[in-house]
Amino acid sequence: MSKAEILIIDDEAQIRKLLQINLESNDYKVIQAGNGKEGLILSASHPPDLILLDIGLPDKNGHEVLKELRE
Repeated sequence: MSKAEILIIDDEAQIRKLLQINLESNDYKVIQAGNGKEGLILSASHPPDLILLDIGLPDKNGHEVLKELRE
């Protein structure tokens, strides 16, 4: 059985790293994006099982990213 894949979209590297460590220790595969645009590209090229999305991103509001993910 393959590992569930989680995409973390957050502009703060320390938060991404902390989440990655915790999730990988619980046997999840983690992909990271530092902004909304990168997150949209990653989710389109390889759809994850779950996305952890920061609302306050520097390039796009998290609500905008969510809207685009749903399209």
